[in-house]
Amino acid sequence: MAAQIPPDLHALQDSVWDLDQFVTTANRLLPTYLPKEAAGRASDEVNARLVRHYATQGLIAEARKEGREARYLYQHLLQLLTVRKLLAEGYTTAAVKQALDGRSHDELRRLLEGSVKVELVPAGPPDADDRLEFLRSVRARAGLDRGSSPTPRPTPGPSVTPPAPAAGASLFAESHWTRISILDGLDLFVRDDFTLPTNRLGDAQLTQLLQVVLLQLEQRRKGST
Repeated sequence: MAAQIPPDLHALQDSVWDLDQFVTTANRLLPTYLPKEAAGRASDEVNARLVRHYATQGLIAEARKEGREARYLYQHLLQLLTVRKLLAEGYTTAAVKQALDGRSHDELRRLLEGSVKVELVPAGPPDADDRLEFLRSVRARAGLDRGSSPTPRPTPGPSVTPPAPAAGASLFAESHWTRISILDGLDLFVRDDFTLPTNRLGDAQLTQLLQVVLLQLEQRRKGST
């Protein structure tokens, strides 16, 4: 089955919604951006009351007023989706507010799509052990620590020579790789610090990247014959 193409948020930049339309749009998009273990749960949907509550807390901007009617824009949609994503990853409301304060549309979108990660420490002057434990617990809830991932890691195959280091990489940097046979003639090398995407958008982007690389390889082979 072909991977589902993620929705194009750019197409919604000029949209204006009333509250009910805004809630419906957000709930349609949420499963794409929530962590995979949370996506699709009814408890992760939003409603009108929750939207108003987030505005009161300062997590999303207040709705624009047209007479007595509230109107929601692209900015509100990015904020709401990102808030729900970070809360589902285990961040506190205070931490989410701190992370999103003053963010531009582009920054919000990158946070939402996972190309930028959030790393927060508790307020105040906790000692080093407390700070480390806090970060460890946040990363574990977000599925970012390899040791906490519920997905079993593949059993390492026979020892193989890893690919050559990228240009500019240290010659003395130690890396560990696992070789996985996908198909006859197709092997995958996975470095030990690689982490899988945490949401459906990341899955789709990874699938598309692999398809593009293999198509480019096929075209290069045809061009050399």
